Amino acid sequence: MGLLSNMIKQSQLKEGDHIYCYRRAHTYSHHGIYMGDDRVIHFTRTKTKKVSLIRTVFGRQPCEKCGYNPNEENGVVQTCLTCFLKHHRLFRFEYNAGFSERILKKSGTCSAVSSDMAKKVTERAKDMLNSDNQFGEYHLIDNNCECFAFYCTTGLRRTMQGNAFKDAIESVYKTLMSGEHHSLKDISESLLRGFIEKKIRRVIDERDRPRSEITNNDDDHDDDDGSDQDRSD
Repeated sequence: MGLLSNMIKQSQLKEGDHIYCYRRAHTYSHHGIYMGDDRVIHFTRTKTKKVSLIRTVFGRQPCEKCGYNPNEENGVVQTCLTCFLKHHRLFRFEYNAGFSERILKKSGTCSAVSSDMAKKVTERAKDMLNSDNQFGEYHLIDNNCECFAFYCTTGLRRTMQGNAFKDAIESVYKTLMSGEHHSLKDISESLLRGFIEKKIRRVIDERDRPRSEITNNDDDHDDDDGSDQDRSD
């Protein structure tokens, strides 16, 4: 992985990797845990999509390789890598990232936090897949696929991608409500400056929690429904 990109080849994958791919013209990324043997456990929307005639006739059919049916299965699911990627490029989330990487790379691609051993990561993913509550109700910002993958890898619940979206909304609100900017250029510069300042502040404030603290709290996290996450994507 380079300074600006985390893209990897499928041949580079290792069991327990936190992987992701971009969807819809890079507007957001979808995250999961690679389990080995061409399988990925990831967190999807928990509300079942409405079944319509058009979706039934023209919607995606169950995967011939892994049997995953996107029209019926939701929440924490296990699929093949092909179903996870949906023909998009493969990236690996970077842990123990330095200051430069966290500043230059897009939110939701790296963290200063260190990852646990692969066995522990895959065990958490399997526990969530097999548990009744799984990972709680899916929320686009506060309890999403990145939260799930980050939790499996570290025992912490965070989403850098979600926080970046919150920061962008806050910057837009403050800029438009201030009434100090009267041209499109002034507004654009203010928005960019506000977003960069918030990102730098989050990077500086990010701290790695002690491994002992994470280990002692694992059981508490397993029963968490996702409603009280601090969120670091």
